[in-house]
Amino acid sequence: MKLTILVESVLCCSLLASLAQAAPPRSVDPRTLDIAGVTTGMDYDQVVAALAGHFQVPLSEIKADPFPGENIVTHTKLPSTVSFTKDGTHVTVHFEDRVPVDPAHPLVAWLISYEVPWTPENAKQMAQAAIGKYGLQSNAPNTLPMQWCSHPNANTGIGCPANEARLELSQVALSLTDPAWQAARIKLVQDRQAVRPKL
Repeated sequence: MKLTILVESVLCCSLLASLAQAAPPRSVDPRTLDIAGVTTGMDYDQVVAALAGHFQVPLSEIKADPFPGENIVTHTKLPSTVSFTKDGTHVTVHFEDRVPVDPAHPLVAWLISYEVPWTPENAKQMAQAAIGKYGLQSNAPNTLPMQWCSHPNANTGIGCPANEARLELSQVALSLTDPAWQAARIKLVQDRQAVRPKL
């Protein structure tokens, strides 16, 4: 009798494990997610306001890139990043030139990074906080790194495609990125340089 119960228990656990493995990876649209109140696609003013609101600090504490480069759309010098650092937390938002062009909002957030000092406890807390906020990662049960994306590979060991938006946590470093904004800027530059040969 005990042997029968043991066998049934083992079979039940095996079946549950098989069902868990057979479930498709969780799809999440990273463009709907935020880090510290910032989403990809926000303009400069929205980002600064979001960071200041999230951390409850004056706008002046959000620091712009001290060495801005020339924006290819406006041909003026605009910051490529803004950042905030306090109590071991460091957040940086990277901007791209907005394409399609919008002269009133020339910058667009395409990469947000959030980092705290590395300790085993901090890494554990970051993982717990990420799952608590964003839900189970798309490449579960993998944790190095943890990834969230719209089209995760059926093989969770491969994870998320490199060319699409993703949220990724690696130990104590969290990043949210949408490479579509970068690709759009590159295409604009290439289109401007296109030449029709007249041989």
